[in-house]
Amino acid sequence: MSIDRKIGLELLRGHDVGRDPRRMTADELAALGHQRMSPLRALRLRCVDCSGDSAGEVRLCTAVTCPAWPFRMGKSPWRSPVTEEQRARLKDHAFASPANRLGTQKSGVQIELQEVAATPVPASPDEDEKAAFSRSGSEGRS
Repeated sequence: MSIDRKIGLELLRGHDVGRDPRRMTADELAALGHQRMSPLRALRLRCVDCSGDSAGEVRLCTAVTCPAWPFRMGKSPWRSPVTEEQRARLKDHAFASPANRLGTQKSGVQIELQEVAATPVPASPDEDEKAAFSRSGSEGRS
């Protein structure tokens, strides 16, 4: 696939220079072959490119003065570790019901969700046992 590089270039004093990506549309960036990604992912991919497309060489990189070197493994060494309190909050949020997670809409109106059982609940334990036997084909066996 041929990429028209001129999309990403502009003339400045008679010379081609790179356009400011902040002034480009998402379609123009996509036409150049760029994909939406995090800055850390972009740094990691640049390190892989610099190391001859070898992830193993990225790990062994000795260019310790390179600005991307601390980020070469795809993680920020400057980010503080997640505390147990934050971890618990994230866990509670992940397992919360949709009603609890949503809480209120932006307008401040309380959302009311009707909780419905995912599977029908039998009227009595005897019906539950009969249903289990009929599903397994064990009915009538001793």
